[in-house]
Amino acid sequence: MTPRGPEPPSVYWVRRVAVVLVVLTVLVGLWWLVAGRSSTDASVSPGTTSSPSATPVASATPDASSTPDVAPDPKNLCPDTSIGVSATTDSSTYPVASTPRLTLTIQNIGTFACTRDIGPKANSLSITTGGFPVWSSDACNASTTTKPSVLEAGEKVASSITWDGRLSSKDCNKQGALAKAGSYDLTGSNDLVQSDKTPFALTAKS
Repeated sequence: MTPRGPEPPSVYWVRRVAVVLVVLTVLVGLWWLVAGRSSTDASVSPGTTSSPSATPVASATPDASSTPDVAPDPKNLCPDTSIGVSATTDSSTYPVASTPRLTLTIQNIGTFACTRDIGPKANSLSITTGGFPVWSSDACNASTTTKPSVLEAGEKVASSITWDGRLSSKDCNKQGALAKAGSYDLTGSNDLVQSDKTPFALTAKS
């Protein structure tokens, strides 16, 4: 512990203190470096990223559920799938030579308003028996009159005519024969849309 040499003891003590200070400074620097890196690594959780959140990109395919349900222009013609037709009689049984009242009803069974020709040119009523033709509203007086009309969703329009109880004549200048007693079917149509058959009967006079 006692310095020995040609120099005074104080010189050796100064040198020893200087070496110790240098070693301490190096050790402190190493500790600071290691501690600083450890704290930096600990501040980032595993599996996380420091990059900012990605901005959402709009899908190239539109979402059909978000597309508004827009009603078509009422000037658009009604497709046949939006039209329902029915044909009815005012009774289920008539005596021969009666004049049954026949009604044609046209309904917009679609979900939006549209335009349909409901005039005489587009409409017809016919009577058959056993599948054979008996009478038709277009037989001798087919009309060329049209009546384009806007039908609201669910709206019905009806028109009626009277059947004279006779068969359609091949010669429109002559009156047809009276329809005989029996079972008959009435069918109506609007353009290409046809109704179901409505049965009725003619009975012999007592």
